[in-house]
Amino acid sequence: MKLRFFIFLLLSTAVLCFSQQEEEEDWYIGKPIRDISFTGLNNITYSELEPIVQPYKGRDFSEMIFWEIQGRLYALEYFDRIEPSIHQADAQGNEVIIRFNVIERPVIGRINFIGNSGIRNRDLLNVISIRVSDILNQSKIQNDVEAIIEKYLERGFPDVTVVAEENIARDGSVTLNFRITERERIHISKIEFQGNSRFSNNALRSQLSLKQKSLINNGAFQEAKLVADIEAVNKYYHDRGYIDASVRDVTRTYETTDKGTNLILTFMIDEGEEYRFGGVTFEGNVIFSTEQLSGLISSKTGELVNMSRVEQDLQNVADLYYENGYIFNSIVRVPEIDPQTNILSFHISIVERNRAYIESIVIIGNEKTKTDVILREIPLEPGDVFSRTKVMDALRNLYNLQYFSIVIPDTLPGSTENLMDLVFTVEEQMTTDIQAGLTFSGSADPDSFPVSGLFEWTDRNLVGTGNELGVKINSSIVSSTSVGVNYMHRSIFGLPLSLGVDFTADFVLRQAPMRNQNYWFNGNEDDAFPDGFQSYKEYTDNNKQPPSEYLMRYNQWYLSLGLSSGYRWNTYLGIFSVSGGTRFGIVRNSYDDIFVPFDPTLRERNNQWTPRNSLWVSASLDQRDIFYDPSSGYYFNQRMGFFGIFNIEREHYMRSDTKAQYFLTLLDIPVTRNWNFKTVLAMNMGLSFIFKQPGRNTDSRTPTIEEANKLAIDGMFNARGWSDQYRYKGLALLDSWIELRFPIVRGILAFDAFFDAAGVETKEGYYFGRNDSGERNFTLNNLRFSYGGGLRIAMPQLPIRASIAKRFRFIDGEFTWEPGALFANKAKPTSGVDLVISFVLSY
Repeated sequence: MKLRFFIFLLLSTAVLCFSQQEEEEDWYIGKPIRDISFTGLNNITYSELEPIVQPYKGRDFSEMIFWEIQGRLYALEYFDRIEPSIHQADAQGNEVIIRFNVIERPVIGRINFIGNSGIRNRDLLNVISIRVSDILNQSKIQNDVEAIIEKYLERGFPDVTVVAEENIARDGSVTLNFRITERERIHISKIEFQGNSRFSNNALRSQLSLKQKSLINNGAFQEAKLVADIEAVNKYYHDRGYIDASVRDVTRTYETTDKGTNLILTFMIDEGEEYRFGGVTFEGNVIFSTEQLSGLISSKTGELVNMSRVEQDLQNVADLYYENGYIFNSIVRVPEIDPQTNILSFHISIVERNRAYIESIVIIGNEKTKTDVILREIPLEPGDVFSRTKVMDALRNLYNLQYFSIVIPDTLPGSTENLMDLVFTVEEQMTTDIQAGLTFSGSADPDSFPVSGLFEWTDRNLVGTGNELGVKINSSIVSSTSVGVNYMHRSIFGLPLSLGVDFTADFVLRQAPMRNQNYWFNGNEDDAFPDGFQSYKEYTDNNKQPPSEYLMRYNQWYLSLGLSSGYRWNTYLGIFSVSGGTRFGIVRNSYDDIFVPFDPTLRERNNQWTPRNSLWVSASLDQRDIFYDPSSGYYFNQRMGFFGIFNIEREHYMRSDTKAQYFLTLLDIPVTRNWNFKTVLAMNMGLSFIFKQPGRNTDSRTPTIEEANKLAIDGMFNARGWSDQYRYKGLALLDSWIELRFPIVRGILAFDAFFDAAGVETKEGYYFGRNDSGERNFTLNNLRFSYGGGLRIAMPQLPIRASIAKRFRFIDGEFTWEPGALFANKAKPTSGVDLVISFVLSY
């Protein structure tokens, strides 16, 4: 009995101790995470890991979170081993600290290329992504091996092999060797065709991406391009009525020379018979009538078959169903060929099913951006009928946010037959921009100091809410300083309603004409003129611009608070937006009383703070694919501003700005696997007017406005190169340009060729032509022309353009070249071009 009692007591004690130990081991479950720290970091800094661990601080500890953190750290591929431990953050164990002791992967100390003679080391370094001092990363190395092979294929080495080798150095770093076996280099010396009687060799050769070796082409052979070229020749025939034509074979003849192996390609073609189009018949369609479906067929009966057009016509029929939510339909098209008459017809059999409804919308991949921020950019909700157009609108909206580098839409079956899940997979990118350095201030005024220091910080996705906060300081110290803070709340009450607020403080050193010293002048006479002129006629003949020695300097301070709001709708024609706002400010002009400005508006209330307030409204229609670097679509904007609300204000005027832009992709030709030769046509037309306010200045058509706030050609954003026109102010401005844009690196760098034409109506009381009396002033003489080209950074974070411009104008109908500052020839006064550096404005 005693033995049994002893055994029972022993077991009870063991169970109790085990339970207490288990409770002690699990003490951290559910406790807040105060901190996450690392030991063993040598080449990696904590700042690189902080974005990974920061979101977990403050959350309650769980096994799921613990494994999730480790999984994300391993996914960086920085560490060979991670040893975690959990510690009490305080004596009571109310909070926990997670510590990771890490064993880093080695650092790359050197990169070598072995065996390469056909491509230089420097060119190969530009191809690979891994660099010296990077952490050894196997996936990067494998990608770089593929990139090197791709480069060799482009240069005509079809049998190249590349092997990456890693050698540990004495200091623990890794020497990375890319061992290359180039083998024979093959050049295409000739491309021939056999069996073609309908089309010439030159016509067929123009369809190929492979080219014969010449002075401008190395004639490199690539197997992938050959496959694409076979399809290109087939398509060329199929689009011209020869639907049975095919490239039967491509023979290869090799010729060995001292410089490598030459290759002769011969395309063996079976042309077949010429066919004409016989039309399309439909069966099983009830939802849409045969007349509706037939209206989607653009190919005409009796014309030569163009298979590309026919394929698009048949796709239009399917798209009509898909666009209206009938994505589960069965649409079978059967070609009907009559070999007697050489007629090709199609019979489309349709099995109609119920519409597809969206059961749920799933977002994958967003870590910082809140899901509701993404959902509000998708013009679809659970329960809506599926629409392909709305999915594409969502894709455009999400890319325009500039929060994501990749957005992939997908559809998955829902829980029942007529339901589907709409899935968007996103990959986030940095949304915080910091800029610092020297830049052009944005003003082309030749009297201002053109170089300024810039610091700008902007978070376009503040803590994942989709709101924007920014701070900007721009100062040239000598002539201008501007400080601004802005905040934009993009969605109110879950609606596409935005609210913005900003504060700015500006200082500008300006110049203005001085008052004529004759005692009878008071600034109100219609024929008044400033110092530097002997008569009003001389004043107007010189565009009202006195010599610089007759200009006085004055200081202007301006403090303002702006409020704005806007609403947008997704429409069939594009995104329609309306917005408006107000700005409350005070301004002070200060100058020495020894000098008196000619402008009476400027002369009033010298050295006194005066209100300067304004109201504005705007409406726009935007169908561009990507607003900051568009390749298709259009944009219209109309803005009206009302400046000067109270009588005490110096200026009272209205300003209208109208802008229309159009973008069209002309060429989009694949050249390599990752790069297309692309050409985009871009056109712009802008009109700006300044009017007097109703009920004010009734004795004159001219509004009350400071000269500095009138319209002008700045030479940077309009009429590129004409910076000397900044002094010529007016009340009407025409700004037009046309560009051919050639993306070099998509979304990053482009080359643009441009032609600009802009003009200012400098004579008061006129608006592009005739005044109330029918007198004409704005003629070809007012226009300033320029053309040229340059590089443009397409990233919205660094919107800078550098261009070379050549200027010309017409004087009384005579064509005249203007001199330029660069490459000028003293023997030719009109030689030379101008360098123009400016910002790229996105609307």
